[in-house]
Amino acid sequence: MTFRRMAYQIFKANLRRYLLFFLCSSFTIMIFFIFYSLYTNPDFNDPYQVNGMVSGNLYAPFLVMRVFAVLFILYAQMAFVKFRKSDYGLLMVLGMTSHNIRKIIIFENSMIAIASILIGLGAGTVFSGIFFFFVSKFVDIGDSAFTLTIDSYLHTIIFFAVIYIVVIVVNLLLTLRYNMVRLLKESKTAERSLIHGKIAGFIGVVLLGIAVYDMLSHYSYTNGNAMLRSIGISIVGVYFLMSGLGGWMQLILSRSTGSYHKHLLFTSDLNYTLGRSRIVLSLITFLVFITISLSSIIFFITWDSQKIAVKNNPYHIAYTEVFGKNSITPEALNEITYHGATPLISHQELEYIDLFDFKIFSDQGINSLTASDYHVEKGHFLNLALVAQGEELKNQRPEMPTFEMQLSSGNQTLHSQGFVLKMVFNPVPILMNGLHIIVNKDDYAALKAEHMNAIGNLQLLNFKDWKKTGEIDAKLNAALAKYNKDNTESWYGDDRHDASAFSTKSRINEYSQLQESGRFGIIIFTFVGLLFFIASGVVLHFSILTDLERAKIKFRKLNKIGITSKEAAQIIGKPFKVLFFLPYVLGTALATFYVVSSSRIEMSTALAPFAFCLLVGGAYLVFQVLFYNVYTKIYTRNMLTHIQLLEIPLPEEK
Repeated sequence: MTFRRMAYQIFKANLRRYLLFFLCSSFTIMIFFIFYSLYTNPDFNDPYQVNGMVSGNLYAPFLVMRVFAVLFILYAQMAFVKFRKSDYGLLMVLGMTSHNIRKIIIFENSMIAIASILIGLGAGTVFSGIFFFFVSKFVDIGDSAFTLTIDSYLHTIIFFAVIYIVVIVVNLLLTLRYNMVRLLKESKTAERSLIHGKIAGFIGVVLLGIAVYDMLSHYSYTNGNAMLRSIGISIVGVYFLMSGLGGWMQLILSRSTGSYHKHLLFTSDLNYTLGRSRIVLSLITFLVFITISLSSIIFFITWDSQKIAVKNNPYHIAYTEVFGKNSITPEALNEITYHGATPLISHQELEYIDLFDFKIFSDQGINSLTASDYHVEKGHFLNLALVAQGEELKNQRPEMPTFEMQLSSGNQTLHSQGFVLKMVFNPVPILMNGLHIIVNKDDYAALKAEHMNAIGNLQLLNFKDWKKTGEIDAKLNAALAKYNKDNTESWYGDDRHDASAFSTKSRINEYSQLQESGRFGIIIFTFVGLLFFIASGVVLHFSILTDLERAKIKFRKLNKIGITSKEAAQIIGKPFKVLFFLPYVLGTALATFYVVSSSRIEMSTALAPFAFCLLVGGAYLVFQVLFYNVYTKIYTRNMLTHIQLLEIPLPEEK
């Protein structure tokens, strides 16, 4: 038999053992391709067809998906190699050299990689269309069509090919340390780690404390990197904590002699389980942390969308007439506003001067509009920033110290009199491409006389019920776009760009966009959450399978000293509780801390994000309880059957 034939026969004989790794790889590639096909869909990324707030929701989960794909496949490969090491040892007994083992590794992993990529792309091609159809039913994506680009296939192939190449190279390097005896004993030998014991646990607690302190003391609007740094320290801290937690729990239980002897088997088994599963538990903690954090944020934003829309739009609908644009007749405006679903209750105007880089307002006009009492001295000006209430610190910008007022009689330098941070009017698109300043009425009159062709009028409309203004806003935008197309020259050479630049800024439109974005975000993060839940279950299953042989030996020995099936079931279930629930509790705690800490700064609120973290974390935990009960029951029954301790009820005597 040739070596190639032998390698093929070995691969064929162990096909069932490869199946789980193959399915995990194919599933990961399929999900990655589904996301990437939507991420690169040209119509979906067209801001004129799909709201940018909706399409932008794909960036964070897709970034997480990349990290997840790398970690998940690497861990699945590690578990697969753990299974195969004893087989490699047996092959070396039969006369194979390390060089032959390397050939088998290259052959096996290449076969799995190629098959996984092909199956993953094939399944992804089918399900990406279904996923796009599902999204279109819940989110307004306009006339976007489902398309598959060559880039989505090439990027997926290259991304996963690199991962598999790295995996193969690492495995080949590890064969340099292969020893026949060690390989044969691999499945029965506990993993060894330089990082273990109570010192590792202490370091983990210290690192988590440093991460918490760093986040609370250094995170701010201007220092967003502090969160990333703190999260990085937390992840390392969790790994050290998992590595030493078993030793600390053993120490705590040993304080009470009675409790220690009562839980002797559980304590020793837990110490081993936590030490061996530190990578698994850290990975699951990371997945839970990411899922709960992102899901809680999107739930909160969706829930708070009405409040956000109201804060950002003090007037129900606003648009500006400037440079001949949007100058529809009063009759045309009345036709739209007076025949809508809700009556118009006020219509105000605010005059300003548009110098492109600067939008100049008079203190008299601002005071009349907002019933304020700003008084700008002659030769001075106020910097104006449109900032919603409660977000003043978040949106601070450097104060412009001087403004050069260009007049035919000569330039005049105005000096800053301070800063106004207030959402005086809606941030209309064409008004947001420059800085806003408020000047004295005399200085305004002098500028106005010099720039009569740059006079703009901001139209501010309020209605009885702003939630019923959707149709009014749509008709008004259509009328403005038609007027500009028929009566003015295009500014940007594109009708859609022009229409967007000179569109209205309405409360109902922002509210609708936030709602659309929220619905899409909930769909995406629910999908990602379920994916991570499945992945966590698979990772736990891998971890348990790698220790299956040792567990069988342990329970066979316990069987010989008279253990009952009830006692065996309790011994099995106790470590599983820690393995299944510890990363979920820790991940939920970390997610809650970071979401609440950041929301306190970013959104000036903490209670609602805290509630959503607990809600999402609780839902996650409910699924985990169900999974734990089903998995433990099946595992326990199989183990008791293996050691012949499964008690079968005897038939009743007649």
